[in-house]
Amino acid sequence: MKSKTRRLLIRNFLVELLVYAILLVVYFLLVLRFLGAPLNQLFHLNPVVYAGASLLLIVVQGVALEWITSFLVSRLGLEKLE
Repeated sequence: MKSKTRRLLIRNFLVELLVYAILLVVYFLLVLRFLGAPLNQLFHLNPVVYAGASLLLIVVQGVALEWITSFLVSRLGLEKLE
């Protein structure tokens, strides 16, 4: 039983890691493409607002990635071992 639980845990971890990696690359490319120039301009015009916008993007990214990953993991039928 312990060996099966360990394999299941490792498999779930690897699947979640792969999903996170794919989502992060897609997010990075989208932000770079659509927000790269405006964020660069904001950095040079008003660094304080840029810092706030960057922190907001970090928080939104974390929440969105967690939500999407949880949704995909539940759809894939992977069990949570908590």
